[in-house]
Amino acid sequence: MALLALAGSARAATADEAALARTVEALTQRVQQLESRLHELERRVGAPAAATTPPAAAVATAPAAPLAAAPLAAAPLAAGQMTPEAALRLNWSKIERAQDQDAVLALLGEPTRKLKVDGRTVWYYTYPGLGVGSVFFTDAGRVSSRQSPFGWGG
Repeated sequence: MALLALAGSARAATADEAALARTVEALTQRVQQLESRLHELERRVGAPAAATTPPAAAVATAPAAPLAAAPLAAAPLAAGQMTPEAALRLNWSKIERAQDQDAVLALLGEPTRKLKVDGRTVWYYTYPGLGVGSVFFTDAGRVSSRQSPFGWGG
């Protein structure tokens, strides 16, 4: 009787392993398809770094653009230039208490959403692949707090 139970559980384990192997194979194929599509999109939007990357000083003060538009495999940057993510991180680090809304707009650009939460104005910035940041304002339109999409250090 114990042998029959062992044989039955061995067949079930083999069936589970086969189902798992099929799932892994299907997921592997899907990842390969998505990678192929991604590489094709990157190829279409890719351009030489000199033509698309502004000087570091301009990047650091320019409003942040959504990062989803930037190709993931960009050409190497020239000396003194920074990635869009680095510029965005720098601009978020410049947001301070008591800044007015114009200063925030100059650093981060237009928010993804503007809301009122408990009577306070909140601007939300969504960056696909990075996260969400928020800036809270006082009734006088001054920054009261912020949460960077990069966590406590950003």
